[in-house]
Amino acid sequence: MHRWILATAVSIALLIMASMAALATRSAGGAAVVSHPAKAALARANDMSASSKPRFGFPTPVSGAAVTAVATAPGVTELVSALPGATYIPYWPDPSQPVVGDLSATTWGGPTVSPVIATMGDYLEIRLGTRPNGSTAWVRKEDVTTSTTPYRIVISVSQRRLTLLENGSLVYSAPVGVGQAQWATPLGPSFVTAEVVTPANQRYIYGPLVIMTGTHSDVFTTFDGGDGTVGIHGYPSDPASTMGVASSHGCIRANPATISTLSEVPVGTPIDFDA
Repeated sequence: MHRWILATAVSIALLIMASMAALATRSAGGAAVVSHPAKAALARANDMSASSKPRFGFPTPVSGAAVTAVATAPGVTELVSALPGATYIPYWPDPSQPVVGDLSATTWGGPTVSPVIATMGDYLEIRLGTRPNGSTAWVRKEDVTTSTTPYRIVISVSQRRLTLLENGSLVYSAPVGVGQAQWATPLGPSFVTAEVVTPANQRYIYGPLVIMTGTHSDVFTTFDGGDGTVGIHGYPSDPASTMGVASSHGCIRANPATISTLSEVPVGTPIDFDA
């Protein structure tokens, strides 16, 4: 993980394992682009403003009804965000318990958006981007706005490869850099919590955009003032470190083509950090 600075009015330090390299090749060892509607070039990512990027949200639970899987089309994930004008969303640890706290309606300077993993009557179970990794909570349907994403990001740490699925089908795949043995990239379910534009004077370090995730380092409880958040970002000063090697402090190092592709994926999109 390497250090990076949030490109918004607020400078936020993030655990950044860095990575941005040469474009992935279209061979067995390089990037395999099958078909993807996101045609934006890296130049577009360079020109993005923080205010133009989407973000996230939440829902809640009630006791009595049975917990069921979310009913969506194959490969589609329901997302939730706060209602217009709301500053927080109340949440529960489970439908039978009292309210535990409030989720901020904003994260990393933008709306909070989170994937739904189960339903119970008028409540939704969502993933949280907080410690411990894999945390979930319940929110009420009436407290949130819903949307969907057809995408899912799968990162194989052992194979050091990132794959993007759309409606359950592979649309993009490329090698990436992962955490070194002593700073291993944490495994488990996660999601995109924000897409943060890097300040112009920091792009030579991390590239134009950092994809924030809801996963946190198991080694670093703090990192450069942050809480050890795992990011997906470039590392222009060492392109080879993005090409299928263990090279970071836990973050995912990706080449420019991968970052450009992921810039089209909605915040809240599920991520699987697999072994």
